[in-house]
Amino acid sequence: MKTIKYILLGLIVMFALYGCEYEIDYKGELPKDKLVVASFIEADSVISFSLYKSAKPGTYNSGSIGFEKASNSQKDISSAYVTDAKAELYIDGILKQTLLQASNNNKYTFTAIPRDNQKVEIKLNYKDYAQAIGKANLNLPMPDIDSSNVILQSGTDEYGNTYYRLVVYLEIRDNGNEENYYQIEPNIYYATNYDERKIDLRDSELLWENIQGVFQENSSTFESNINRFGVISNKKFRAGVYRVKFALSVDYVFTGEKANGRIYGNIKVASIEKQAYSYLFTLNRYYNSSYMNEPVIILDGIENAYGFIGGKKSRIVKNVNLIF
Repeated sequence: MKTIKYILLGLIVMFALYGCEYEIDYKGELPKDKLVVASFIEADSVISFSLYKSAKPGTYNSGSIGFEKASNSQKDISSAYVTDAKAELYIDGILKQTLLQASNNNKYTFTAIPRDNQKVEIKLNYKDYAQAIGKANLNLPMPDIDSSNVILQSGTDEYGNTYYRLVVYLEIRDNGNEENYYQIEPNIYYATNYDERKIDLRDSELLWENIQGVFQENSSTFESNINRFGVISNKKFRAGVYRVKFALSVDYVFTGEKANGRIYGNIKVASIEKQAYSYLFTLNRYYNSSYMNEPVIILDGIENAYGFIGGKKSRIVKNVNLIF
């Protein structure tokens, strides 16, 4: 079942900018709290996920909206974890394992491993919350990659400062099915003498694509066009080849300083199920939207819960190991 959530950003942003508190006489009924989970399931891989519980707006202090300090009544976001739910794993309709407790890292981890072409179902029960049911079909095609390349590029801005970025080039050949969904996933880390951090698509820039509107599919001129989850569909290149070049920001060095670090990891491309694509695509639209937009509809890919559970089949298309 797909649950539709309406997110009213206009009021939130306006209140944050003016730094004032307003009381709204809301006479409607808020939806009942639900479990929250977001997890891909891949053949021949361990199934492991965190489980949360939703709450009314303002319950948790996430520190992500506005300029206001958290009130004394707000709870820490860590209290949203659910660690004592009953989690059941079914493979091809047969109950394979039951967990009654999350592990030390707040994750439910099954030891039963699903195989290629199998169907997976996970049932989650917690107190008086509605039973959440997520399904994944592992009968997915392996992505067909015609070509790939990664180079380290540097340049100088108008003030003489030097920037470094990774330029990624990919060619994805579609098999012509009516609906295919993909995820481009950089697993890249940048390590220096001082720290280490992951480089992700939030710091990306689209440089070129042979078919416009695939990597950046925003529907409003007021929206940002970041594709932070790297999800795309084949609706514009069915049975064809999609070529894309994008840059990942690595570092910015001021005049007189010298960069010294290592970039390592890989670039993956995966086939993913429709419910996973729909959730991540609409969630990305929410993150990219502004108070000028209409409320965003987020499409959930799990029954009686928020989030998604979906199948995935990925391949490493390029390993990266650069020192500079």
